[in-house]
Amino acid sequence: MKRLWELKKEWYNAIRVGWFLAFRQIRRSSKGTTILIISIMVLTFLNLVVVSGLLVGLLTGSFQAFKDSWAGDVIITPESGRDYIENSPQLVSFIQNHPQAQYYSARLGSAAQVLGTLDDNPPKEENPNQVGSQIMGINPQQEEQLTRFSRFLIDGENLQTGEEGYILIGANLIKEYSSFADANIPGLTLLRGVSVGDKVRVTLSGKDGQSVSKDVVVKGIVKSKVDEISTRMFMVDSELRRMLPANREQYQSIAIRLYDPNYAETMVADLAKFNGEHDALIQTAEQAIPSFLRDIETTFNILGNALSSIALVVASITVFIVIFINAVTRRKFIGIMKGIGISPKAIQVSYIIQAFFYGVAGSAIGLFLTFVVLRPYFDAHPIDFPFSDGILVATATGSAVRVGILLVVTLIAGYLPAKLIVRRNTLDSILGR
Repeated sequence: MKRLWELKKEWYNAIRVGWFLAFRQIRRSSKGTTILIISIMVLTFLNLVVVSGLLVGLLTGSFQAFKDSWAGDVIITPESGRDYIENSPQLVSFIQNHPQAQYYSARLGSAAQVLGTLDDNPPKEENPNQVGSQIMGINPQQEEQLTRFSRFLIDGENLQTGEEGYILIGANLIKEYSSFADANIPGLTLLRGVSVGDKVRVTLSGKDGQSVSKDVVVKGIVKSKVDEISTRMFMVDSELRRMLPANREQYQSIAIRLYDPNYAETMVADLAKFNGEHDALIQTAEQAIPSFLRDIETTFNILGNALSSIALVVASITVFIVIFINAVTRRKFIGIMKGIGISPKAIQVSYIIQAFFYGVAGSAIGLFLTFVVLRPYFDAHPIDFPFSDGILVATATGSAVRVGILLVVTLIAGYLPAKLIVRRNTLDSILGR
C-alpha cells in the first residue's frame, strides 16, 4: 500500500513538473516550427475525415437524390414477378387517412415503345427512330408536392391535371439531350431529332399480343441524376389508365413522404399489416437502394480509410522527427535537469504533453474547418458528378473516433524519442558525448 502511494506521488510530481516544462518549451519554441507542425496535424485530420467523407458522399448524394426525387420516405413497388401492386387502390386510401402521411404519389406504369418519326418511314438499311422504356402515369399535383417534379424540366412545360395528348420524355432517351449520346454502348438506342412540340407515337403492348397506340405531343424534357426520371416517360395518369390493356386500377409505384422520417420503418409495418396477404414490396427509401450500391459505399469507405492511414503515418513520423531533433539539440539541457534531480518521467511527460498539444490544436482547427466551413460549403455547392451530387459525409461520432486515433498516434510519436534521449547516461549528456 505504501509502495502504491509512493508511485502515485511520483507520477503526480512527474506530470506537474512535466506540464511546467512543456509549457515553457512551447512558449519559447520557434513560432514557425509550431505553426508548421500544427498545419501538418490539421491536414492529417482533414485527410482522415474529408477524403473518406467525399468518397462516401458520392454515393450518399445519389441515395439522397433517389429519396428526394423519387422514393420519398417509404416506397411501394410490385413484388418480384408481378406487374403491379396488389390491393393498391385500398393501400392508397389507407395512406390518405394515415396521420403520418404528409404527401404521396401513386403512379401507373407500363412498358412502352415510342416512335419519334411519324412523317416518313426510315430507309431499309436504317433502324426505326424509336426507343423502348417505362412510361409512368402521374398525378401532376401529387408528384409536385412529393418531389417538386417541375424542377427536373430542362425544356418545355410540366404536365397539368386533366389535360391529354401530352408526354414528358427523359433526357437520356433522346440523343440530343442524353448524357450518354457520345458513349459507344452496344445495344443503346436513342430517339433522334425529337424536341419539345414534336409529335410522337406511344405504343403499349398487352400480354395477348394486342397493342394500343396513341399520338401525343412532347410537352417537355426532364433530366435528373436519378434514372427513374431521366430514362422514363411521363403522362397524366387518367390518360394512361385508359390506354392500359389490363389492371387499370392497380398502381406500379406508390411513394410516401412522412411528417417524421424516423417513422419510416413503423410505416412499413403499418402498410404490411394492412395489406395482409396481398403481394407488394413495401420498403423504406434506404431499403429500396440496391445492395450492390451499398457494397460500393462500403468499398469507398475502406478505400478512404486506407488513403487516410497513409497521411496518419506521415504525420506520426513528422512529429517523431520534430520531437527527436528537439530532444537531441537539448540533450545537454536534459542531462543538467536530470543532474539537479528532475526525474526522467517528468522530462518524458513534458515531451508527451508537447505532442498532445500539437494533436489537440490540429484536431480542433480541423473540426472547425470540417463542420463550419467544408460541410456547409459542399451541402450548398455539391460536387457535380454524372451520377450524383457529391457531398461531404462527416458525423460527430466518426470525427471523434478519428480525433482519438490521431491523438494516440501523436502521443506515441512524442513518447518514443523522449524515451530514447532520456535513458542516456546523465554525464554523457552533459558533456555532449
